[in-house]
Amino acid sequence: EKREVGKVFQKRAALETQAPSGTVQMASQQQKEEQEWENTTEKRIQGAFKLFDKENKGVVNQEEVPYIMRYLGVYPSEEALVKEILPEMQDDEPTAFVTYQKLKVVLLRLMKTREWEPDPEDVLLQAFRTLDKENKGYIEWDKMKEILTTTDSAPFREKECEQFQRVAVDMDSGHVFYEDYVALVCAGNEQS
Repeated sequence: EKREVGKVFQKRAALETQAPSGTVQMASQQQKEEQEWENTTEKRIQGAFKLFDKENKGVVNQEEVPYIMRYLGVYPSEEALVKEILPEMQDDEPTAFVTYQKLKVVLLRLMKTREWEPDPEDVLLQAFRTLDKENKGYIEWDKMKEILTTTDSAPFREKECEQFQRVAVDMDSGHVFYEDYVALVCAGNEQS
């Protein structure tokens, strides 16, 4: 194993000495930018984790992981979450909790590969417009909640509905003004 590592370093050194200095500087700049991205992203993950780790034990309930992921702009399917992502975050013997370290490693990878990014703004708007048959520019909360909780693929739980309602529903009218909601979601994801 040490021989293999040594060979890698030898090849890299040989390439660096053969490459024009600009190429080495570009690679160095790229590594610096990647490290800055990773440091910034780790801080964001840690901040999101702390919102749910109220007792500062370094663990969160696995049911809260999807909220942390969405907060950070990662939107996996329910199937991928249950069959792939959560098991990867669990120790050999699954528990109801996920440690910060395990969550961080998986989220860094998912965020770096940009896997599970949300749909683009135009796709989200079209989905809402499909539900808004009368072109009113909004969907009533009762109708929206019914859709969210009765969908076949991955129905929302009550806690998810409450969180959606807090962000998406205009409290004065009880409507989801979907253009405003989509703009909010997409603006939040651009900051990711």
